[in-house]
Amino acid sequence: MTSDIRIISLDLDGVIFDGESASFVIGQQLGLAEKYMALFQKMQQETMTFEELVKEGAMIWHGIPVDGRYDSLVESLPLMTGTEEAVLTLKDWGYTVGCISSGVSQFFTAPLVRRLHLDFAYSNVLGSKDGVHDGTVTYFMDSPQKAETILRHVDEKGLSRKSIASVGNGMNDIELFRVSAFSIAFNPVHELVTEAATVKVESNDLRSILPYFERT
Repeated sequence: MTSDIRIISLDLDGVIFDGESASFVIGQQLGLAEKYMALFQKMQQETMTFEELVKEGAMIWHGIPVDGRYDSLVESLPLMTGTEEAVLTLKDWGYTVGCISSGVSQFFTAPLVRRLHLDFAYSNVLGSKDGVHDGTVTYFMDSPQKAETILRHVDEKGLSRKSIASVGNGMNDIELFRVSAFSIAFNPVHELVTEAATVKVESNDLRSILPYFERT
C-alpha cells in the first residue's frame, strides 16, 4: 500500500454483504423470489450482457415503493463478519470509506450508508414514478463506470488516483483495480480478478484487510 491512500472503495456483494446478491435476499422478503429464479434460469440458458441483466432485474422491482418503508431490510442484511469493525477502524484511522456496487440500486445504498456510516455509495440507478419503481434503469454501474465513478469522486475531493484503494471480488471490479493505487481481491471469483489486484485475501472476515492499511 502507498502512504498516499486516502479513499477506500468497497464492493457490496461478496465483500460488505456476505453473499452473492443482496438484491435477491431483499427481493425474497418482498415476494419476488419466483421472478428472480426465472431470471437466474434465463441467465443459464442465454448469454446476457450486463445491461440486459440489470434491465430485466429492474423490471422485477416494478411497482415496489421507494419511500424508504423497506430500508429495514437493508439494515438487517447479513454482512460479512467484521464489516462494521473494519469500516469503523478505517474511518478512525482517517480514511474516507464508501461502496461502489454493480449489484444494487440507489434505494438500497441509502440505508447501507446509514448502517455503516459510509462516506459515499454509488450503484445502479433505477427509475421511479409516483413513489414506486417504474421498471427502468437510468444509470448502469458496470466495470468501466466503477472506475469512472471513483475517479470522479476523488477529483471532486481535489485528490488524485494515488489516493485510491479498492476492495472487490468480481470481474466488474477489474477496471476499478486498474485505476487504484492499491487494490485487494477479496475472495476473488476468477483468476483474472486476482491478477488485476495488488494483493489477494481469502477470508470470511473483512477485518482481514486491515493489516494492509495504517493510520493516516
